Amino acid sequence: MNLLRYLLAIPVLVLVTISPVAGFAQQLSEEPAGGMDDGAMEAATISLPPSSVILPEALDVYPLNKFYKSWDTSYVRRYSEPIESLNDSVRLPLTLSGECDFVFPRQGQLLSPFGYRGRRVHSGVDIKLNLYDSVGAAFDGIVRMARYYHGYGNCVVVRHYNGLETLYGHLSKIKVKVNQEVKAGELIGLGGRTGRASCNHLHFETRFRGQAFNPKQLIDFENYTLLRDTLVITNRTFGRSRDYMPSADKLLASTGDRTDFNEGNSATIKDSKKSSKSSKASSHGKKYHTIKNGDTLSSISRKQGITVKQLCALNGIKPTKILKLGSKLRIR
Repeated sequence: MNLLRYLLAIPVLVLVTISPVAGFAQQLSEEPAGGMDDGAMEAATISLPPSSVILPEALDVYPLNKFYKSWDTSYVRRYSEPIESLNDSVRLPLTLSGECDFVFPRQGQLLSPFGYRGRRVHSGVDIKLNLYDSVGAAFDGIVRMARYYHGYGNCVVVRHYNGLETLYGHLSKIKVKVNQEVKAGELIGLGGRTGRASCNHLHFETRFRGQAFNPKQLIDFENYTLLRDTLVITNRTFGRSRDYMPSADKLLASTGDRTDFNEGNSATIKDSKKSSKSSKASSHGKKYHTIKNGDTLSSISRKQGITVKQLCALNGIKPTKILKLGSKLRIR
């Protein structure tokens, strides 16, 4: 009798040995982004047919249209042009001769660096914020994507006139629309923890031609400023080790062949931007902001696309200056 019970139990043991396979399949189907690692997800989205959405006129200028020919409003990683090796270095003047400023998206503690997390690649950095904190665009540009997207949650992607793209993930609310022009520091969303996030934080990425790289290569995360006004991009820029940092100083000193955004190229981009905003006031005239309740130097700088340091210099004040309601602050 005991032997019979033992023999009847054998099939049950066999089922137990194969059940982890079903469990793994279930895990893959439930895990955000289909359970694929970053490389697999990137390959899958790039292999899709190219987007038929028309590239905005302001971005269809040389040399931006040399780097980007597609304008996909649905996917983070999908581009019609192949991602290929950079035989020469590319120099991107981040400020475009002062016309395109930088504003840190949201000042806060750096929670997690760029780079590998096991098999997966963390394609950006995580910055601590509170629920509904404002998040601003890093540079001037045009919104390419604004939607809920897999593990990113509510996500905004902006393509900038300096040749970069930036991504802002886990937002509680999106405050911009596709094809909307934004200035550096302009509100694009509110902080949250949508998508694959265990706490309120901003997932921030910097990308060039679809490839993510460590934002620390261009941003000082302690002082919330640019490290330099020019970013040199080579194949070495896109390393994926944890908190990867190539030797940027050596790249800047390189005298080898390279593709540049020269003064003529920058002028082309600036002319395109001006033509799309011909109905607006000239950017060369002085402009003032009237202080309202709740205004701070930081909030004004984000909204107006200039740094607090520049605001202080324009008005001859210190960062600790108490703003009086109704008084005027020069912002240009």
